Amino acid sequence: MSLIPCKNLDHNEDHYPSCELKTGAPHFPDVKYFERPSLYEGCPEKVQFCGQGRGRINAIFDCYDGSMHCYEKEVG
Repeated sequence: MSLIPCKNLDHNEDHYPSCELKTGAPHFPDVKYFERPSLYEGCPEKVQFCGQGRGRINAIFDCYDGSMHCYEKEVG
């Protein structure tokens, strides 16, 4: 599985003050995601945020493996 982030991922911690930026270490150290407090039972706690207006992505890898139809591979 290729783990190249989408160029539209937003990892700016200032934009999401109630969330903590984490990595998928030790198995996926290059994967970044936000962990947020559970607001209710079943609420996604490990999420991504899209800078292209898609908002919260309720998964960790969808913006790294091309699962999202809007995925744009980050170059460089």
